[in-house]
Amino acid sequence: MNLLNRKEIASGIFLSSITDSRFKQNRISISFLTQLHQDKASVNAVVGKILTNSCRVYPDLRSLNAKLSSLYAARLSENVASLGDTQCVGLSVKTIDSRYALEGEDVMGEGVRILLDCLFDPLLESGVFKSSVTEIEKQACIDQIEAELNDKRVYAVRRANQLLCKGEPAAVLDQGTVEDVQAVTSESAYKAYQDILKTARIEIVCVGCNDFDSARTLLSEAFGSLERVEMDDCHSNPSLPKDDIHTHIEEMDVNQSKMVLGFKCESDDCDALALMAKIYGGSATSKLFENVREKMSLCYYCWAKFYVNKRIMLSECGVEKDNIETAKVEILSQFELMKKSDFTDTEINHAILSLQNDLKLVGDSLTGIKTWYLNHIYRCDVITPEMAIERYKSITRERIVKAAQSVTLDTVYVLTDGEAKA
Repeated sequence: MNLLNRKEIASGIFLSSITDSRFKQNRISISFLTQLHQDKASVNAVVGKILTNSCRVYPDLRSLNAKLSSLYAARLSENVASLGDTQCVGLSVKTIDSRYALEGEDVMGEGVRILLDCLFDPLLESGVFKSSVTEIEKQACIDQIEAELNDKRVYAVRRANQLLCKGEPAAVLDQGTVEDVQAVTSESAYKAYQDILKTARIEIVCVGCNDFDSARTLLSEAFGSLERVEMDDCHSNPSLPKDDIHTHIEEMDVNQSKMVLGFKCESDDCDALALMAKIYGGSATSKLFENVREKMSLCYYCWAKFYVNKRIMLSECGVEKDNIETAKVEILSQFELMKKSDFTDTEINHAILSLQNDLKLVGDSLTGIKTWYLNHIYRCDVITPEMAIERYKSITRERIVKAAQSVTLDTVYVLTDGEAKA
């Protein structure tokens, strides 16, 4: 995969592109990066949904979808995610490449224009977002939050992250809360929209088979005249260990208890930390899977993942209430083996192969490529997946052990249906 072509087209606005001839489609994504804040997360999430609902040219979802359908089923979408301490509100359009249009239509160009219409010419009522649209998209946001709350595995990981990063921006949920969404008004949403355009760091990423010269012209013209003020200093700081291990047990009506152990990683060797986490609990050949789940049958699932932006590692498991304490002891025991270099070369090789497989999947979709490069742009470490594979292959046992020895248990979170020990 080729490195992307990246250029600043206006103050704090960057346009990156990567051409891959394997695809017949193109995806143009506009991401607004702002520091996560409890007072802004929900309203920003609602804004993203409002902007993909309609615009002045296409004043309702029906007319907007009809236009997209006429462009060979082009797709307009939004997403909200967190990158460590940063909230990312994204809008994107995906179209077939214009060379495959039956009558030579400029399909990609039309798709970009629709995206820009939605962003810069939204549907307004009395100078703010239309109230009916705001209410529809608030409910869509609430439905999404509640769906995640109902998935107890997702809920447990999010709660553990909140406790692990307490007092830091990363503790704020990327979609905010139901209560904060309910408090959003057409006026507050429109003000948040204006603030995002003025202050957010804006990353535009174009991925597909096109050279994107025409899209680059359209985007540069649209964003070049945008009024910008002092931009949000969006970045992530490593999460520092607490003085004591914090344990939190939450009772809820669940069929299967969930336990998440949160670790802080003080090493700055992020590649070695990622490989270490893979050996420990990141694959079906990892220590946690083979020992805690398979040999000892203590958990329904047992995994670990390293989160590079905050330098934290979460180990999560689904477990019977009576096995919570036993599982915790064994999960921690397996990590002590990592610190003592008690793992084989075969385990290292299996972990590298697992990472290699993960990285090869990146290039299978436009979304995967976009996500990969946006994450690495954010971390100021722009490399291809192939380059990342070579990095992992060069990591020594000594680096893995040193990385493991920098990791300490910080938080224990248990979600269960009654009194439990942890």
